[in-house]
Amino acid sequence: MNTQPCILFCESPLEPNKVDPDFEEEFLCAQQNNFTTLIFNFEDLTNTERVDYATKKIKPAINITTLLYRGWMLTPKQYYILFNSLLLKNYRLINTVNEYQNCHYLPDSLKFIANKSPQTIFERFANSNSIDTLIEKAKLFGDKPVVIKDYVKSEKHNWETACFVANAADTLKLKETITNFLLLRGKYLNEGIVIREFVELKNLTRHSKSGMPLTEEYRLFFINKKLIGIYDYWEEGEYTSSVSNTKPFEEVAKHVESNFFSMDIAQKENGEFLIIELGDGQVSGLPDQLNKNEFYRKLRALY
Repeated sequence: MNTQPCILFCESPLEPNKVDPDFEEEFLCAQQNNFTTLIFNFEDLTNTERVDYATKKIKPAINITTLLYRGWMLTPKQYYILFNSLLLKNYRLINTVNEYQNCHYLPDSLKFIANKSPQTIFERFANSNSIDTLIEKAKLFGDKPVVIKDYVKSEKHNWETACFVANAADTLKLKETITNFLLLRGKYLNEGIVIREFVELKNLTRHSKSGMPLTEEYRLFFINKKLIGIYDYWEEGEYTSSVSNTKPFEEVAKHVESNFFSMDIAQKENGEFLIIELGDGQVSGLPDQLNKNEFYRKLRALY
């Protein structure tokens, strides 16, 4: 297999043959660190009538070449289409479809992090009966506070109305919050609904726009089971501590069935760290304050 390091980015929706402006800095950093860069059309991939055109500008490689994607989130179905389209051109995405879903969907990642993460229940959403089933499952939380999300995303900026429930035993409030959440997610709902125990974490500040509480959270990136780096998650607020020992998280990473993924962690009030969630590294955002050139330098060294 050709080990030439390649990275795939999204094409600008307005300027053909140019990278999406939101990923331009990463694109340039990748090139500066000796990655071969390719682009594809994200809009075509996510349009069922144009999906065959998504990778048309990518010329086939001579040998099978591993390819790492950095771009917008994809559903597992969209990722499957992209994976196979690229494979026809001798490019193999760094994660298989199963490996992508392992970290992209929280229920799938629980098998790797459940004993180091807040208590979690979930239910695939089909109709209103799914909500009733989930509320029945939620009885295991007793009167603890909980948060609502789907398999990938939350509505955390609508904290009080579509995310946080102070008492899981208040079934009316729980149902109202789930209903609000579903209305806000609409067609963008990822598969189902997740309810997680709300854990008191070390306070950072309140979000300047939404007012949601921000806590001292960190994002770690791993490639080929090796830690690339650990970065402050939020821009707002002043971090007063750091993670001095990453060994426990590196140990967990050894068992995660993925070749490139992120791991979000946070510190509890008592100083203990827990894992909030995993994410596929190809679609996990880099914190804004992160030195992207340094990130790509480290990525290149461990690729």
